[in-house]
Amino acid sequence: MRTALPNEEFQAGRTYENVYIIVADSSGYSSIVRSNPRDRAAHAFDLLRERVTSRVQKLAAELGCARTKLWSWRGDGGLIVVHDDDESTTRDVALRAALDILLVDLPSVREELSSTELNGELRLRIAVHKGTIPYSHDSDNGSVHSPDINFVAHLEEATPPDCLTISEDVYQAAGPHARTFAPVGTYERRDIYLRAVDPDPRSARRAWIMHNGLAGQAQVMASIERPSQQEKARLVAVANTEVIDLGTALRTATTYLNTTERPATYRDAVLEFLARGGTYRCVLLDPVCDTTRILSQYRREDLAEKIRASVKAFSAFKDKYNTRADRFEVYYSKSFPGFSAIIIDLPSENPQILYAPYLMNMREPAMQVDNGDTPHYLATPVCRPVLEKLTTILQPIVAPDQLERLM
Repeated sequence: MRTALPNEEFQAGRTYENVYIIVADSSGYSSIVRSNPRDRAAHAFDLLRERVTSRVQKLAAELGCARTKLWSWRGDGGLIVVHDDDESTTRDVALRAALDILLVDLPSVREELSSTELNGELRLRIAVHKGTIPYSHDSDNGSVHSPDINFVAHLEEATPPDCLTISEDVYQAAGPHARTFAPVGTYERRDIYLRAVDPDPRSARRAWIMHNGLAGQAQVMASIERPSQQEKARLVAVANTEVIDLGTALRTATTYLNTTERPATYRDAVLEFLARGGTYRCVLLDPVCDTTRILSQYRREDLAEKIRASVKAFSAFKDKYNTRADRFEVYYSKSFPGFSAIIIDLPSENPQILYAPYLMNMREPAMQVDNGDTPHYLATPVCRPVLEKLTTILQPIVAPDQLERLM
């Protein structure tokens, strides 16, 4: 072991290689702040900061690491950089400190806070990465722009609560520490390794999948059942040029548009959208196509009659509102995508799609599951990969030359 040295300052204007970057951040910070008096919440996070920084400083002194610096701390977490000319020393300080923070300091802080009647549980996400950092001449931490700092900040956000992740760069240099971590997947094209409180590698893999899903997956927003007409009306209200209501018979839409209830939230939103010059297109299955016949047999219902009843209801809506409904259009389609959808501004760069897969259950008395009782999903530009895939599926189905216009 090297003799402990005074903590040296990072020198302005110098670029440092193999800097280990530790990011620790509280999970549930906002909830704790909302649920506790200000001084009690502040004490909790001040205590966390003290334990995190003390742990790194203690190990740096013990192992003779030349440089550690609290780069930033913003209430619920922060970033610490560790560097020594001997990378193994840097590595040992960073990884031992991160593990001790997770396994020793976090439980200790929780125990101490239990006597303060803190509402909510303090949880922590920790990520460690290594890279090159140019230290600016003005020594302003905020002026340092490093892709490695950006990456570890993103990795921390992807880290499950009460877990420690390290990048493949750190893992490859981890030496004896490597066996502590389990491979769990990839993030931003890098392999990621994780340690949960439970040392079983399956716990690490389970935590990562629960938090991030499987490889290639993207997050979408979900409702546990069909959104209310008030929520659907909010979607229509933000449309710019076009709304497409796609389904087999669109019975829910006919109910909303011809309701005698007041307020008629969805109908009013549609009429307001039409008044702004928008086009509302209803796309139903053709009642005489093979798809309708097969679905009717499978589900043991007269789907063709339901579709024709919906068309009559849409016709009544157009007749009632006359010129106000000129841009309300109804079409038949022979294509069945397997899900219903309300599609907002499909031709634009930023469409939104509310969709729900159809459950292909037979109409058995003991197996009555309505489509409205199943989860519904909203794809927006926030979940771009899902949105682009849905757009690719839907564009040929709702293309005007693939449809038969009724009104």
